[in-house]
Amino acid sequence: MDTIPLNTAKKHEFSSSGRLLMLQSLVPVATNLISSQLEAFSSRLTDALFKVSDQTVQPEEAAKSFGAYQLLKRNPSTFYRLLASQISAILTKEVSIINTRRKYTETHDAKDFSLVTFEEMENKVLSNNLIKALEVNNAEKLVELNSRIGLALNRTPISVSQNPFRPEVFVNAVVQSWQEFESVQETPRLILSLMQPDLFLQLGTVYQGLNDALHERGVVVDTDAVKRENKKRHTPVSDRKHESGDPYLENKLRSIFSANAQKIGQTGQGAPVRNAAGEAGSGQSMSWSGSSLAGQGEEGMAAAPEMVMIDRHFFDYLTGLQKQLFQNQPADDRTYLRRLSQEAPAAELTHIDQNTIELLARIFDYVFNDPSIPEEIKSLIGQLQIPTLKVALLDKDFFFKESHPARVLIDTLAKSSVSLGQDASNEDPLYQMIEGIVDRVQQDFDQQIELFSNVVADLEAFLKEEEQQAEQAISEPVAQALQQEKMRLAREFAENDVAIRVETGEVAGFLEEFLRNQWIRILTIAHNVKEEKPNALENALRTMDDLIWSLKPKNSPEERKELVSKLPAMLTLLNAWLNAIKWDEPERVLFFSKLAERHAAIARAPLEFSPRRQLEIAVNIAQRASEKKLNRQVSDQSEQLPDPWLPVLEKMERGIWLDFMSSSGVINRFKLAWVSPKRTRYIFTNRKGYDSFSISSEELLAQLRTGDAVEVSASSIVDRALVEALRDPPA
Repeated sequence: MDTIPLNTAKKHEFSSSGRLLMLQSLVPVATNLISSQLEAFSSRLTDALFKVSDQTVQPEEAAKSFGAYQLLKRNPSTFYRLLASQISAILTKEVSIINTRRKYTETHDAKDFSLVTFEEMENKVLSNNLIKALEVNNAEKLVELNSRIGLALNRTPISVSQNPFRPEVFVNAVVQSWQEFESVQETPRLILSLMQPDLFLQLGTVYQGLNDALHERGVVVDTDAVKRENKKRHTPVSDRKHESGDPYLENKLRSIFSANAQKIGQTGQGAPVRNAAGEAGSGQSMSWSGSSLAGQGEEGMAAAPEMVMIDRHFFDYLTGLQKQLFQNQPADDRTYLRRLSQEAPAAELTHIDQNTIELLARIFDYVFNDPSIPEEIKSLIGQLQIPTLKVALLDKDFFFKESHPARVLIDTLAKSSVSLGQDASNEDPLYQMIEGIVDRVQQDFDQQIELFSNVVADLEAFLKEEEQQAEQAISEPVAQALQQEKMRLAREFAENDVAIRVETGEVAGFLEEFLRNQWIRILTIAHNVKEEKPNALENALRTMDDLIWSLKPKNSPEERKELVSKLPAMLTLLNAWLNAIKWDEPERVLFFSKLAERHAAIARAPLEFSPRRQLEIAVNIAQRASEKKLNRQVSDQSEQLPDPWLPVLEKMERGIWLDFMSSSGVINRFKLAWVSPKRTRYIFTNRKGYDSFSISSEELLAQLRTGDAVEVSASSIVDRALVEALRDPPA
């Protein structure tokens, strides 16, 4: 079995001073990368200024641009020096205040615009346009740099506004340098008006250099995840508006919440409702407005109303029940919603209210029946039934949008609890975090839906911190697994090196056995160290080729003479390589005995083979070559038989959970913490990164096939619950 337990690496964190020193060390990196571009940048700016002076129809602008052109053309080194110095100074300042970024930003932005001149405002607009364009053009590398700096500071990924190397810094440095370079006040506006990303400093090179520098300093991030996050951030909002995306389910939901059959809100005094942003609505009637429901549905289907009334008394009844349940903290009761539809005053339940309660009760039933969620967490999630009902009554987007805050909370609670397994303990920090979130929602939620976003952010920050600690804990196992994968790939290359030579049919039987059993080990080592010692691989391949050549028939005296002259050096190298792999068995003596016999026979052979003998040798070689190739084709075809579990393995990503069954029948849950670059090795750990083990792709595939490893579903539980609930929708 190719399952290898690994020791957990020691946790390592940068000290506060170490983090600051690391960021300070990036300032000369960025300054040097900018300095290497200054000549080309100055040339582009000079050409642009001359073009304006030559083409503009305004004499004053032509004079200013021509004067700036002449000044820059005559004194480029002065501009270089000013700009390099300004960039170094401003970057040093930015790095020094990164730990107080919020305070700095607030005081920096608190400017009295009543004292700003029109020229200053115009410069600000031009500067902002350039900054935004640079941020978009370098978005991917900027997001990666944000992640690396956040990791170096032991924070979540910072925003662009907190990045000390953001485009704004370089734009301001250029403007300030030009102001020092030339005292004419109107010229900075002229310079900014010319600036476009292709004319400006090439910041992509700078950000790549900074990312590489942090990588070399041990700040490693998942670049694929960064690209996915960047793509998600730049997806147009219109494309994400309806996230459920299933027209069939959406039509079912529309029909369930259609109020055309019954107009609601016959009785009771209304109360204002807050929207998803927490803003109070106007008017006296309680209402919800859902953009998903507004407008005309499919042809032949009545459109849902843009606003549905909610009875004030019923909502107050729910609020009272929520407070009562929080204060009394009753024993595990998962039937609140079922009882509510029976016990609530009949006059206060509308058609839509009843459908909402029934649909939500089915969703919670599905959650309670999910075997992957610990029972203790199901009890906590059950305490969210009344607050979630209030949300669903206020905002029907809960059913339509995956990104609805309350829906995200239930999904995140369910997904995070998977890591606890069935042995969840109230002493576990994650359990305590979930319990605190549930208590907060029960106690504080009234109509402010943004509360759900806040608690989700807190939970995600907690999980992010745990994940970072786990990544540090597996640093040593990852290094071991990378070495194992490197050795495995080296072995595959070595096997291929031998195979292509054996398939020619010219390799003697005893030599073929030697190459496949012993020389492959030598070639594996040579391939493994070829980056550090490229001559080793070249030497091993040449020695193998010389050995094969030495046993081929020699048809002329010249070839036999060449053999005799090469043998001593070849045998010396051969013995040196075999000593390196410590092959000291009796088989080594036998091999060299056979080798000596063959060499002697070749040397004593007739001076020239007859044409018939040469033909026989050629036919035998061709026949052996054909057999070797045919055998390899058959072997390759058998290995290429479709395996239905292979796509499952290939789609596995970091973060998923699997239940592994031990030989004694005990089920243990582990997270896929790391996948090797070639997907040949997988590392699984518990939630905190301990009890890690490394497993090969073949072994994991075998366990998936036999059912000894089963993936725990990680898809949105509310999505799955909604699909199941709508199989038989409420009337």
